[in-house]
Amino acid sequence: MKFINPKVDYAFKKIFGSEQSTEILISFLNAIIYDGEKIIEPLTIVNPFNPGQIIGKD
Repeated sequence: MKFINPKVDYAFKKIFGSEQSTEILISFLNAIIYDGEKIIEPLTIVNPFNPGQIIGKD
């Protein structure tokens, strides 16, 4: 069985970037930023990709 490196952008988004994984993301962020204290509680994941908008195109 092969595992995807979570440091790769695609893998990170798959692991932490869905509505089903908000609890995992909250735990991860609290562990890294606040040394495990439960500071971050609610979290909304917003899709930054908007296919209708092309940046830098006139």
